[in-house]
Amino acid sequence: MFTSVVNINQVPTEIIAYNCWIEEVGLDINGKKDIVILITGNPGVPAFYKEFASQLQSMLPTDVPIWIIGHTGHAINPEDNVNHSYPDLKTHSHLYNLNGNLEHKVQFVRKYSPADARIHLIGHSIGAWFVLNLLKNNDIEKKVSKCYLLFPTLERLAETVNGKFLINFALRISFILVFLSWIFTLFPYFLQASLIRIFGFFYGIPSKLDDAILQLVSPLPVQSAFFLGENEMHQIKNRNDSTISQHKNKLYLYYGMMDGWVPIRYYEDLKKRFPDIDAHLCKRSFRHAFVLQDSVEMGQMIGDMINKSIDST
Repeated sequence: MFTSVVNINQVPTEIIAYNCWIEEVGLDINGKKDIVILITGNPGVPAFYKEFASQLQSMLPTDVPIWIIGHTGHAINPEDNVNHSYPDLKTHSHLYNLNGNLEHKVQFVRKYSPADARIHLIGHSIGAWFVLNLLKNNDIEKKVSKCYLLFPTLERLAETVNGKFLINFALRISFILVFLSWIFTLFPYFLQASLIRIFGFFYGIPSKLDDAILQLVSPLPVQSAFFLGENEMHQIKNRNDSTISQHKNKLYLYYGMMDGWVPIRYYEDLKKRFPDIDAHLCKRSFRHAFVLQDSVEMGQMIGDMINKSIDST
């Protein structure tokens, strides 16, 4: 596993890579350049997806790079000794909003994927929205072999149970949470880690995610996550049926049975509009935030599908 911070669309961005670092994609032994790119949900902390990506790595050929990219300003590693300069969110909000994060992904794929790459895109939650919109870019779309949209937030977010909670409660107290995160960063690292472990114990969050949570609990990541979330509520309304129709053969969609962000009726509406689309309703009780408990099982399922896609080309 490789982890480093690179500058993408003017924002320092943590990238986690397996099998091959993003700047080292060269000649392939088998003449192939298959690449898996995972775009996270919100909050966009790549470290939440380590176990999922490790499972993918165990199932895919060793020459297939797996890259994880989150969102602008969502992850700051408290143990990172390098002082990265992040653009101010108030004066550079265009870099942190929905469109800025889409451009962030466009620049990443353009810069680091070879011209003859065959890209397998995985998008979780809002990451699925980014994946769908990447297909609007002709240069990127030509490289994309398959898209896996997991618990996809593609429409009417403000109408969902979780969307209403975010708008009516969480966003209204977000300034308090930002202030508390600032207080938290003043504590010694060992105390921060201890408090995160205690919090995780009471809320059922496994200890393997402690480092990921520590990257999130700083003023800029908390602000950025809320800012992007508010953007999502205002901008993601109607499902983009024209893009879905145009690229239907490249899409695989996986919906949850009980999902506060994506009600079952959204799956049913999609199937009614596109009866032959490769969309499925989870029968295994996986949660929207599958990275908390179901990373291995999800990794096995998606890894198996990517393997079959690679073998068929």
